[in-house]
Amino acid sequence: MKIIQIITEAWKIDAGVAFGVIPRSIWSRFYDVGEDNLIPLTNRCLLVETSNRLVLIETGFGNKRDEKYYQYKYISERTSLAHAIQNAGYKTDSVTDVIFTHLHDDHCGGAVIRAQSGESEIVCPNAKHWVSKKQWESAMNPNKREAAAYFAENILPLHENELMCFVEKEEEIIPGISVLLRDGHTAGQMLPLLHTPSRKWLYASDFIPSISHISPVWVASVDVMPILALEEKEIFLQKAIEENIGLIFEHDYCNEAATVVKSIKGFEGVPTSIR
Repeated sequence: MKIIQIITEAWKIDAGVAFGVIPRSIWSRFYDVGEDNLIPLTNRCLLVETSNRLVLIETGFGNKRDEKYYQYKYISERTSLAHAIQNAGYKTDSVTDVIFTHLHDDHCGGAVIRAQSGESEIVCPNAKHWVSKKQWESAMNPNKREAAAYFAENILPLHENELMCFVEKEEEIIPGISVLLRDGHTAGQMLPLLHTPSRKWLYASDFIPSISHISPVWVASVDVMPILALEEKEIFLQKAIEENIGLIFEHDYCNEAATVVKSIKGFEGVPTSIR
């Protein structure tokens, strides 16, 4: 199994969104920012090449929103998903599977783009697109807290072209890739667990978006059920230590991955590489 990270966007977000009740005096130990309180993020997607599959995990923002929308995402660097895949040495029509951890815009928006003609275009037209059934239902009937993060045009073309595959339980969906389901951030967030010869890697998405979020009490203000998110992290982090599961971060600008350790201070992350 070969794992390649591809970056579609570098952007920024208000630290209050990222860290909730954690005060600046504490989170500023990890981030040196100005008075605007904006911290840097990345959309780190993955290509996973197996013996007979080419799997893409996440797709970034894409290009379908207007400039005002992207203005408030503070995007400083952007590469289209197609170019990112090509720059990694692959073709978009060779992708066999796309895995969405969930359907918020920064995670799935790039799967369908707006072509110059104005029509919708599926970036990986030959791929099955995987998402949990619970998350699909949330996107189709969003609660008021999450509604602004879901856009039908991100996913309906995939469904209309019979490219959507729904997952209802924790299982191996692709040889070498199983999924965990968690509900604290959003209902049915689906986390790929990659079984490589050397160790297992969890693509942590918004479950643990950065190395600083390894501490269970560091819960984002956008998590729909923060106490559940905290409890889910505690249970998993102990499992990660026992089973040597590494974390791959989708949004950590500086750290692509980490190994979980436990000290007198609690759970912490040691930066590492997925190579």
